[in-house]
Amino acid sequence: MTKGRNGLGAAALGALLAATAAQAADKTLVWGKPAEITGFDVHVAGTVASWEMYEMVYETLLTTDESLKLQPGLAASWEQTSPTRYTFHLREGAKFSNGRAVDSQDVAGSLLRIKDPKTASYWSAQLGDIEKIETPDARTVKVDLKTPHPAFLAALAHISAAILPMQELKAGSFDPAKGLLGSGPFAVKEHKQDESWTLARNPDYAIKGLPLADGLRALIIPDESARMAALRDGRIDFTTFENPDIAQTLAKTADIAVAPRQTTNYFRIDVNALNPKSPFHDKRVRQAMNLALDRESINALVFAGASGVDYPVPAAFGKSACKDTPTYAWPRDKRLAKAKELLTAAGQAHPHVRLMAASSDRVNAEIAEVAQQSLAEAGFAVTITTPTMAEYLKKVFTDGDFDFAISWLAGYTDPSMVIAWWNPNFALWNKAFQQDDPALDKALGEIKTMPDGPERDARLDAACKLIDDDANILALVSEIDYVAYRSDRVKVKIAPRTGSSNTFQYIADFAPLK
Repeated sequence: MTKGRNGLGAAALGALLAATAAQAADKTLVWGKPAEITGFDVHVAGTVASWEMYEMVYETLLTTDESLKLQPGLAASWEQTSPTRYTFHLREGAKFSNGRAVDSQDVAGSLLRIKDPKTASYWSAQLGDIEKIETPDARTVKVDLKTPHPAFLAALAHISAAILPMQELKAGSFDPAKGLLGSGPFAVKEHKQDESWTLARNPDYAIKGLPLADGLRALIIPDESARMAALRDGRIDFTTFENPDIAQTLAKTADIAVAPRQTTNYFRIDVNALNPKSPFHDKRVRQAMNLALDRESINALVFAGASGVDYPVPAAFGKSACKDTPTYAWPRDKRLAKAKELLTAAGQAHPHVRLMAASSDRVNAEIAEVAQQSLAEAGFAVTITTPTMAEYLKKVFTDGDFDFAISWLAGYTDPSMVIAWWNPNFALWNKAFQQDDPALDKALGEIKTMPDGPERDARLDAACKLIDDDANILALVSEIDYVAYRSDRVKVKIAPRTGSSNTFQYIADFAPLK
């Protein structure tokens, strides 16, 4: 998963911000959005930049609360009557922004569309194997899975499982690859690529009295300094940052509040095991690099100690899995000694490697610099490259033309959903650089069928040991999102914790004060 960055030039941004300021008299929210979406299709795009916009427009069957517990969404209630059978009862009054009621055919059609290979949805595998879907009436949906898949409900709570207006899609009046049409709190009025979005209140939103705002204006502002300036002078009402230094600086400014959000997401390093020209083609070199990484220093130097070392099974879930592997359990001097030993055995005492960090993300570059320093202690000669986001995505996820790269992973709301990505045949997005491990694939397949409990925890820990041995995708530190807002211009509702990258899940409750 990646965040993606695009945006306006300085002159165009200034003109757009000035025009936006003229709207101050109405009840329109103004959002400083750090990045443009990377695709319109909610069932296909796998970036937070896209998810954040989708969540303004679309709804899912289920959602989660700040404790990561499942809550009603478009489904007012549901029952699981067997390990493989689920029944959903749709919320009364739910309508798409064109005025048509959401019905069971929309739900069934959306789930089947995700599962259709022609859609090429990366979310298909997270839903498990669906055997059949029945719609006995307009408000009831019954789903039968071929095999038990306990994370099925959690997968329905992610925006990638959004419910589309299937009647309009089939009639050709709506193309999900070119526009957004959902039952969420807002509807798209206008979109200017890499510049702005204008959304209006959905008059048919099912939750009475919401949204509290008449509209939402999103300005694409990837530059952190520009977002800070726009927030300070009131041209935007709210935005987000990953850099804790900026968050701390803004918190000292009058009328600006900063709300940190704990997440199950974490920063990671992707290591190219498949390129025969890369030193990392040798597993011993990958293992050495993993041991030599100083995750504690990344937390201390990049995040001012506000984050924490993280694991393939995110620390936010409170599991012990992964924590006793050598990468995490050994003291640094022992890890460095073992790393040097592995490099000597591989005949590469001083390997030269290229570490990529997309130029559009300053935090990733800072992580790369700390990694460069810590790896040098084991003998690695690391050169940092900073390609554009488009080039980065192509080299890593399409061409496999890199040594290793700073990235990021969404933690979702169930450990089995996260760790499943280590099977490249399941994930697909990592097939350009990850070496398939049949033993790990088997373990991950078993985990997907197991309910939460001690038995699954033990299996998660066993899978962690295989992941640590392969040293192909490396968890680094937890991600904390900072929502910064003008407390004199908007009243916000922010969940202190999320597992689905749903930063603005309560956007309908944001109240303009101007």
